[in-house]
Amino acid sequence: MKKKVIEWFLKLGWPVVKFVIINFGQEILNFAFKSLKAKARNRSSAKMEEALKNARNVEEAAESADDSKEKMQYYELAKAYKEEAEYQRRFLSDFLEEVEISSKEIMKTVQQKSLEVKVEDLFVLDQKEGKLKAVENQKLLEQNSNN
Repeated sequence: MKKKVIEWFLKLGWPVVKFVIINFGQEILNFAFKSLKAKARNRSSAKMEEALKNARNVEEAAESADDSKEKMQYYELAKAYKEEAEYQRRFLSDFLEEVEISSKEIMKTVQQKSLEVKVEDLFVLDQKEGKLKAVENQKLLEQNSNN
């Protein structure tokens, strides 16, 4: 009876387990990539806002300065802050684009690798005892590194 249940699992249960593993893995990766993008957006936006705030403050100081040389220095500093804000905007855009491209490639690879996992890679039927046993981690790692 036990052997029949195990054989049933190997034949019919494993595809369901595999489906769950694949979908759960994709959900985890989607969450990770969305979190990465959100963190990058928040951090870069904060740096952009700070640079623009600094530029406004320096421009206000320039307007209240009496010396034309001092005004010019303030405006140059404001220009540098604005360039920093623009750099942050471009960096964020490029970074998010790269994450999007990479995440699609990684998702495809993970899905492909998950589809290749066989029940025999994780479990083995002990013919003597009629029990399903987990493959030792070392054997699994060796097999995956050879593929």
